Amino acid sequence: MPKITIHTATYNRAYILDKAYDSLRNQTIKDFEWIISDDGSTDNTEDLVKKWMEADNGFEIHYYKLSHVGIPRALNNGVQHSNAEWFMMLDSDDHFVPETVEKIIPWLNDVDHLDKFAGIGFCCCFPDGSYMKPQKPIIDPKDGYVDATHLERAKYNFNMDSCEVHRTKLLMKYPFQYWETEEYAPEQLCFYAMAFDGWKMRWRNEKLCICDYLPDGQTKDNKLVKNNPMGFAMMYNQNLLRFHDFKSLFYNASQMIALLFYSRNMNYLSKSNNKIMTALALPFGIVLGYRRRAQFSKL
Repeated sequence: MPKITIHTATYNRAYILDKAYDSLRNQTIKDFEWIISDDGSTDNTEDLVKKWMEADNGFEIHYYKLSHVGIPRALNNGVQHSNAEWFMMLDSDDHFVPETVEKIIPWLNDVDHLDKFAGIGFCCCFPDGSYMKPQKPIIDPKDGYVDATHLERAKYNFNMDSCEVHRTKLLMKYPFQYWETEEYAPEQLCFYAMAFDGWKMRWRNEKLCICDYLPDGQTKDNKLVKNNPMGFAMMYNQNLLRFHDFKSLFYNASQMIALLFYSRNMNYLSKSNNKIMTALALPFGIVLGYRRRAQFSKL
């Protein structure tokens, strides 16, 4: 049984997916499997992957062709088919440095038997080697890491794109969430749910994953919000548990209400995590909802 499942959710990325594949073939240790959840690609992704599956890679490749169901369902598909204790995501436009797996296996062993540790995290970087934000992550120089939940990442400058390895069984307990009629919801819904229950991560500042953001990538732009308003409304509702100051609570309640108004799902207000703040923000949120309708109609 492999130590780690490396999972890639992909959609029409045959033109770039070979970078991820080559980076896995070049790993100095290959104690992993690669699961590819193809989210309904119409290009030659399937033919490409099946060709790779026939090669002598040193690791197993498992390919699953899905209907176009969206990233959260594709991620859950990968978790459900994992044969490993640990689960790590590799985006279709990212790739690892050759020593990634060799470095993270001892880190996983360090936290394996610690209580309430969900896994480990390390840094992504741009192709030029720079961090994803100007500030370098803050870690204990003696230990070489910092222990913190996903909710505490900002305190240590880890609130940027990073790469995490989670216990597979924990991801089964906290699946990636989505709204039934939509394709996308932020991954924080999963990770913050773990954090609310006290699950920590051990964060390191090594840059082991290289990100090459592309124009056809999945980004949190207005079009994504327009097509998945309830997924983002769920995120804002979760944020009502994260924050405690009036300004942040009012902002997130207003944004949630606006998206509920836009999507005509105002009955979801009954699930608000802060009903008093939601009541206070209701008039402003409805006005913002009208603005959202006008804004989204132009996209």
